[in-house]
Amino acid sequence: MTPETATDVHKRFLAFYEQQGHDLLPAGSLLDPATPMTFVGSAGLTQIETGIEHNTERHGQRYVVVQPCFRHFDLEKVGQSPVHLSLFEMGGAFAFGNVPRAETLGRIWNFLTGELGFAPERLWATWFSGGAVDGRSFPEDAETFQAWQMFGIAPERLLAVGPDIGFWKQGAGLDGVERFRKCGPTTEIFFDRDPERSCGSNCCPGCACGRFVEISNILFIHFLMDQETQTVAPLATPFDETVIGVERVAMAQQGKASVFELEIFAPIIAYIRSQQQSAGMPESAAVIADHLRALLFLTADGAPTPGKGGRARIMRLLIRGVLTHKKVLNIADPDFISRLVDVAVAHYRVRYPDLEQSRARLLGYFKRERPRFERTLTRGYRELDRRLTKTNSSAMKGPAALALVKEHGMPLPLVEKALNERGVTLDRADYQQSYDLWRQVIVGA
Repeated sequence: MTPETATDVHKRFLAFYEQQGHDLLPAGSLLDPATPMTFVGSAGLTQIETGIEHNTERHGQRYVVVQPCFRHFDLEKVGQSPVHLSLFEMGGAFAFGNVPRAETLGRIWNFLTGELGFAPERLWATWFSGGAVDGRSFPEDAETFQAWQMFGIAPERLLAVGPDIGFWKQGAGLDGVERFRKCGPTTEIFFDRDPERSCGSNCCPGCACGRFVEISNILFIHFLMDQETQTVAPLATPFDETVIGVERVAMAQQGKASVFELEIFAPIIAYIRSQQQSAGMPESAAVIADHLRALLFLTADGAPTPGKGGRARIMRLLIRGVLTHKKVLNIADPDFISRLVDVAVAHYRVRYPDLEQSRARLLGYFKRERPRFERTLTRGYRELDRRLTKTNSSAMKGPAALALVKEHGMPLPLVEKALNERGVTLDRADYQQSYDLWRQVIVGA
């Protein structure tokens, strides 16, 4: 298996599906009216859902695209997980009409095992075993199970999953009150990084031990559900959607331990490492590299200045994330951000020449946000010291730390750094318990 760069995977995915009769679609902007409070988070949103699907003359055809995507809800996982990025590339292949499962699955199987050389015995798959969705019962997807067996996936590498994992339902749209939503069963493909990483006899895809990496997801969107009555009807024009995570595929194909070891991050991570004055947190360099890359692409597509609410709030979170981990690594160079942006632009400009134009605007965003962040931190440190003086304890409990984070705007890494400098520890277990309770009560998660 010849190692493929992320760029290679991108190009080969498009070329393979074009050879299979799919029309090539250009990637869309990360900013789309369908997601006014955030950014495009999946391939096909602009090209398929809001465009081609409504063009009756083109129904029944096939399309392929590689779309930059951004997911704000994954920000907390960046650096903590070897496979999560806030901004990533998603390859999507779409086939309209009643396409046999074996045909759709055969294409992605041939791409992975034939084009990229993945060993078939290292691939696992899930299949929908049936169950109730919003009070409506759906049968097992036996056709998918049989197709995977036909391609040689042994039964022990086929994982039956219920509706929580194996069934997709369209989320709320612009107003969140759509009565009819598309839905259908799904199947996922996982790469077994190393059987020796197994955490036990029950180790399988979905396990948190890191042995398995999800590299592809296939949705069979064949039904329309009435949200009021929970009745289901066949979709007038069903379609199959096959997606891959470009960076994850490249990571698995190259045998890397993390997406941050890929060539797309190499010069950025190297520059950060050359400037850091302390070991800091293991994930700090990854967070800076991820957030800066996301900021460049979002700014190039017209993302707003950092602020409150919607997209502006996400931009603020990304910028403050970079500034936070710069402090964690004790990087003192006042020109670090501008030089890091130069490194990133030079690295990406071959494929994305438009990023050059966003450089000045992005640096302006940092210039605007930095003093506001510093004022927030000054107030936060003052409150931290007040609490320490009041309790006179060698450890800070979870509720106090959570208050600094949620009420006073101090990022947790800087709370921990400040406590460490004052000879005080943070009760992380208590903090996590407090945080989980906060999410349950306030966020409803």
